[in-house]
Amino acid sequence: MRTKRIIAAIGGLGLFLTACGAGSKDDSAQDYSFPELPQVVADPVRQPSDLPMPWAQPGDVFHEVVASGLRGKTIDLANTDGETTARCPADLVLKDGAEAVCVSTFEGLQVEWDVIVGPASDAHGRPVQWSAEPRKGILTRDGAANQVYNDYSGPDLVRCSNIPKAVLVPMLGISGHSCQTVVDGKGGKPMPIEVGLVYPKLQCRHRTLEACVG
Repeated sequence: MRTKRIIAAIGGLGLFLTACGAGSKDDSAQDYSFPELPQVVADPVRQPSDLPMPWAQPGDVFHEVVASGLRGKTIDLANTDGETTARCPADLVLKDGAEAVCVSTFEGLQVEWDVIVGPASDAHGRPVQWSAEPRKGILTRDGAANQVYNDYSGPDLVRCSNIPKAVLVPMLGISGHSCQTVVDGKGGKPMPIEVGLVYPKLQCRHRTLEACVG
């Protein structure tokens, strides 16, 4: 299982699905059918299964350690694999209170990160050396589809609203895109995609195990 990073605590990233009213798998899903979105994403590229947070060891060049961690966080934002780079200023050192703006890329898209060095803890109370927060989010076609496949029970297909392979979007806001499940030829309700601090959130008020239904 891949490591989930929470940015406010450890600079971590990706995408999560919130929905209420989850029900059991039954015939109720067949009572709903919505128009199908145009883009079929049948076999999205997965992200690597584990992206550990690097920890600086004696003799390590700290700014390179942070850059390595940002590559993993960038993959988390995208929720899919892709060509990724990162770099930090050479004067970023392991010293409480140090700050820097680092830059990562995903498939050529550039994201700036506000990095802070200092004592902190992650969501589990474990110490971390630095935290980072992106100034932009990354929405990807495969990353959005991955989240739908992960959170619904075996849809035949996922359809989306012509999401680019990768695009920069504002953080913590509706992206203007949506995705839906298709089961037995019937489309679930399209779910607007909100880009958050971890990975895409698919908005759905009511759902079955197979589809968003209202």
